[in-house]
Amino acid sequence: MAETVRAPAEGQEFLAQVKRLVQQVQQVRQRGRLLLLFLDYDGTLVDIAPRPELARPTPDLLELLGRLTNRRDLRVLVVSGRPLAELKELLPVPGLDVLGSHGGEALLNGRLVRLTSPATDSGETQRRQEELTASLAPFSGWWLEPKPGGFAVHYREVPQGELPAFLARLAAWEKNVRAAGRVQLLAGRKVREVLPLGVSKGAAIQKILSLPGFRGRFPIYLGDDFTDESAFEVLRDRGLIIKVGGSGTETAAPHRLPHPQAVRSFLGHLAQLPEEF
Repeated sequence: MAETVRAPAEGQEFLAQVKRLVQQVQQVRQRGRLLLLFLDYDGTLVDIAPRPELARPTPDLLELLGRLTNRRDLRVLVVSGRPLAELKELLPVPGLDVLGSHGGEALLNGRLVRLTSPATDSGETQRRQEELTASLAPFSGWWLEPKPGGFAVHYREVPQGELPAFLARLAAWEKNVRAAGRVQLLAGRKVREVLPLGVSKGAAIQKILSLPGFRGRFPIYLGDDFTDESAFEVLRDRGLIIKVGGSGTETAAPHRLPHPQAVRSFLGHLAQLPEEF
């Protein structure tokens, strides 16, 4: 069943958005196109949590993803900056395809697949991590997360009084990293990531669209973060692109839903569509 609303006035507004989006998908199916559904995880399927390990799926969400994955007219891919191993543990849904590390890792049809050829520089990555650790040592509320080929620095819990000085130190470090040009930096919600050159969600999805079993399907993408914008750019003229949250922020996505609850409502309605038209 689709999720119930959390407040009548707000519910009526986002349910109207959901209904319009579902109608567009239904029209695509009536023309005979199969579907390809891309879903970001944090901030899209689940609410943002103070720490990544706290953002876990509910049993209802896992059941919903299972129903979508079992549809004959639909392929479902979760696309996240989280490592692939972490996503597999969070989402034990048979048949679910997963892109981890912003597309640097891929599990498709139950098999590991390399979609991109990143220019990995492990020595540079290690050096930048050591520099950042030393620079941010005076501050509290931040932590480093190792990732395949890179790392992330999270600062959601930095005290408000320390934040301006913290961000100044972080900006100075970022300036040096960008000037060297040997790794790439991605900005997210209270997080910065260092990744190998050539890795992005957009690059991975561009490759997926050409693979057997995915080619020719109508893409639907839902994401909430700046890191999803490369995918929005790739898919903007090809499918249904939906920005989650971030009202007032610039985006390449032509459609919006306000929060993960609205996303889950959309997915619930999608799961109820007839498989054959």
